[in-house]
Amino acid sequence: MKKLIAITLVMLLAFTTVFANGSSESQATADSGKTYTIKLGHTMSTAHPRHVSLLEFEKYVEEKSGGKVQVELFPAGVLGSEPDMQESMRMGTLEAFVGGPFDTISKKLNLFLMPFFFDNQDALMRVAKNEEVFNIISSDAEANGLKILAIGDGGARQITNSKRRITKPADMKGLKLRTPSIEAIMVCMETLGASTVSIPLADCYMSLKTGVADGQENPVATIYDQKLFEVQKYITYVNYQYHPEVLTMNAKYYNSLPAEYQQILSDAAWLFIETENKIAIENAESRLEEMKAYGCDVYTPTDAEKQAFVDACTPVYDHFVNTLKYFTQEELDLVKSLAMGK
Repeated sequence: MKKLIAITLVMLLAFTTVFANGSSESQATADSGKTYTIKLGHTMSTAHPRHVSLLEFEKYVEEKSGGKVQVELFPAGVLGSEPDMQESMRMGTLEAFVGGPFDTISKKLNLFLMPFFFDNQDALMRVAKNEEVFNIISSDAEANGLKILAIGDGGARQITNSKRRITKPADMKGLKLRTPSIEAIMVCMETLGASTVSIPLADCYMSLKTGVADGQENPVATIYDQKLFEVQKYITYVNYQYHPEVLTMNAKYYNSLPAEYQQILSDAAWLFIETENKIAIENAESRLEEMKAYGCDVYTPTDAEKQAFVDACTPVYDHFVNTLKYFTQEELDLVKSLAMGK
């Protein structure tokens, strides 16, 4: 029923937009008096850094376009799950979206998802802002009917559970972990010895509380925002993946916009990324301290312990290059080199 309501709402919004703005294939010029409405959905709450930063995106677009481009934000999954919204965007009933799953945007985005590739946010942004890498990923996305406006830091991911402190890969064995439907996460967790169950984020809290899953993995901001720490005793602060934060649009809609508005959207997208990156860094430590105060056992592996996780995840790279063939070894080496500052 929730999914039916969400789909109905998206269709209603699309119906309204068509009558208000005319066909999305219009090639109107920026000074024609025509107005545009961009509906943008995501699953995080209004307190999450993603939404707070999208408010800056909205403000910039509307001010720079003189009100000719209006942005309507739909947070907290009111338009459905991430896969639902992504499909709505692909169909053209939703103009823009932030989130995953990444495989269906561009399989090349998995270059960001390789375990232990990034030491920090700066390393990730060296890759995200590299023209060659961005073009490789953008071209692949456009073949899927999608336009990537910007890529940023979606958060370093940590592992939580209700059973025991995790200090080595062997501690993962026997744990059932909730994961999103993202291949790189599932493969990584299973390579470390856990079993995985794919559950939407909206249902994650209850699945952990009732024991459907023993644990999960997410950035600190999401663990805090979704209150997952209330039902997870142990947090392993291991930074095993840095996910990209991808702001995506329906390519057909984007290409129908006047060039002036396309540039405004591009500039606003990178402003969104810069804002969220900054907030994420500022909030991470204080959020961890709050979770510690709540009673969570927050453990940071030593360098030697972390290396054991790195070594255990080595087969993941080969899986994506040689089995799935999502990207080439040369593309993987390029990203690794940029991440290391070479």
